Amino acid sequence: MNFRKLDAAQLLQFAEEIHNKMMENSDIFATPSPDLETLVTTTDEYRDAVTEAAFGDRRAISFRNEKRGELETVISDLAKYVEMIARGNQTIILSAGFLPTKDPSLDNGTNPKADKVAVSSNGLGTQQVRVKVAPWTKARYYQFEYRKKEAGSEWNQVLSTTSALDIEHLESFQEYEFRVSYLGKSATPNYSDIVSTYAL
Repeated sequence: MNFRKLDAAQLLQFAEEIHNKMMENSDIFATPSPDLETLVTTTDEYRDAVTEAAFGDRRAISFRNEKRGELETVISDLAKYVEMIARGNQTIILSAGFLPTKDPSLDNGTNPKADKVAVSSNGLGTQQVRVKVAPWTKARYYQFEYRKKEAGSEWNQVLSTTSALDIEHLESFQEYEFRVSYLGKSATPNYSDIVSTYAL
């Protein structure tokens, strides 16, 4: 995305289109990162800053530029999330309000196996488990997965831009299994060893 081609009105329209499309297709984009509330907040803040800067005050213009940068970052992070969900499917990309582009840097290389996964309960009554994995500099996303430790349980998936994640709303005193994969240029997971702990 080349944001320099967009003026303030176009950028605001683009952000609103992304929000509306992802809301309409929330069944596809169930856990956007950043979440859509963050997109709404940064869009509103930028819109207000543009209005304030219309009078030519240098401080207001500087603040407007700062808020534009924040909005561009949120949109860029959402684009990465959509990219990992779509995995090249142009229909899915369009359904999020983005335009598909070809990335010449994509290759068929595999991601390294996720390493040094550690899990720990966040404390009695929290129903949360914190999962950490050794960072990988080329990771676009970290794919965290968890399930109850019983036969036939399906894996739940959460994508994150960071190498540590709090898994919430677990059942107290239930044992869960966790695994992590790096996602870089390749969207094919390469899972870590499975580790387990109890939610409290």
